[in-house]
Amino acid sequence: MENVTEALFISTLNSERASCFVQDLRTGTDLMRYKGGGSMQSHSLQMLEEHFVIAANSTKPLLHVWPINSQEPMSNVRYVVPGKVNALALTPDSAFLIAGIQETIYVWHLNSGRLLNTLSKHYQPITCIRFTDNGEHFATAGKDGAVLVWNLTRAVAPLGGVDSEENAPFYNFNDHGLAVTDVHIGLGGIRAFMYTVSLDRCCKVYDLSDGTMLLSVVFPVALHSVIVNKLETSVYVGTSEGQILIFSMEKVPRMKEYHLEEEESQAFVGHTAGTPITCLALAVNGNQLISGGEDKQVCIWDVGSRQLVKSISQPGAITNLHIRLIGNAMFHPGPKAHKPFADNLKRMISPDDDDECIELLITEEYSKAPKFPEPNFDNSYDGTDGNADFKVVTLPDDYEDVVSETEADDAENSADDAEDSDDDDDDEEMPDADAARNSKSMLAELEKLRAENAQLKLETKRLMDLKINSIAGNIPSAKASKKNKRARKH
Repeated sequence: MENVTEALFISTLNSERASCFVQDLRTGTDLMRYKGGGSMQSHSLQMLEEHFVIAANSTKPLLHVWPINSQEPMSNVRYVVPGKVNALALTPDSAFLIAGIQETIYVWHLNSGRLLNTLSKHYQPITCIRFTDNGEHFATAGKDGAVLVWNLTRAVAPLGGVDSEENAPFYNFNDHGLAVTDVHIGLGGIRAFMYTVSLDRCCKVYDLSDGTMLLSVVFPVALHSVIVNKLETSVYVGTSEGQILIFSMEKVPRMKEYHLEEEESQAFVGHTAGTPITCLALAVNGNQLISGGEDKQVCIWDVGSRQLVKSISQPGAITNLHIRLIGNAMFHPGPKAHKPFADNLKRMISPDDDDECIELLITEEYSKAPKFPEPNFDNSYDGTDGNADFKVVTLPDDYEDVVSETEADDAENSADDAEDSDDDDDDEEMPDADAARNSKSMLAELEKLRAENAQLKLETKRLMDLKINSIAGNIPSAKASKKNKRARKH
């Protein structure tokens, strides 16, 4: 079994050595360096399909993509976007990319590169974008203090105009007085709790199931980052003074707004005083807290004792910090993974193309597919009466021609019936035996024609039923059934 490592993905404002570092959480050694992308914008480093790394440039309108096992970015993929990206997020399945450019939200389909929609409900630049764990909704926060929750389905396939309700956010929270700096969404999809922090010193807790604010905790200093453990019992916030403060959700106050005094809070002290803590992450086991700040340090803490375990120096201020559980073999040079995204991103919304389709490669039979028995025509009814020896009528291949001929035969038979009636009247007046024999012969011929006409109608109906059944249940066509019938006849 291959060795599995908790890897830290770290980006800084200093890109001289690399745009992004991957370091072992346990030893602090470098596992990979991604170069050639410049400095990365905060809240923009993402994993794409577990085999690629994508991030936004902090000074140019560019998105860079690296294979996870290569130091150099992909030469044939260079995403040029309408403006400098402030925040970036991917759906959990890496199908859609959401980017905040100034105060506008752009939605792209990564596989085709199509720009699906633009959403403009913020009044100042966007600072953070977060998805729910199931990817059905996402939240955007901005410098205007607003936190908007969007439905992804409505965002990628709007049914109305720009100002219609279909383009409106699912929830609109305007409780912060200053810029929102970070957002965390717990487990549970749209029924999860959402935690937001702002420069107004508040950490607010929202219930996404009904869109209500449950609690507002006021800290003594401005807040820059937030992370919550899996059980959502402890909330960790990074402050502008270089400290990490804890708030316990197990002892929730009765009032909706609670002011947390400095002596009440349990602080992690180890970063340089006066430098903001910009990034927070928790180890997989939840026993270690990782923090990064503008003091160019990544600190690893023991959660239970709040003691500093290790400090890793970085070349610049920390802009992004993520932790992933990855096998060591993922970073070894080798064959490149299949690229599941387009080479470029469209900058204009294009109309739907009727020629676009999704190709499906079926490599094996679906075990749960319905099974239909093979049709058996050996004992099928051929339309003949057992008491009469009727001649089997062979129909033409074209069904429409058969119907036309049937209608023509009906018309001819009607005319024959009328003539026969006249002949019968005349025959009554003929006394000789020859006239009687002719009358009996004509009546026999008439009965024969009527029998053939009835047989033709029955055969036509049977062919129609076979054609309907072949469409509904993959039963062989009427032509095949006729061939089998001819074979039985011969």
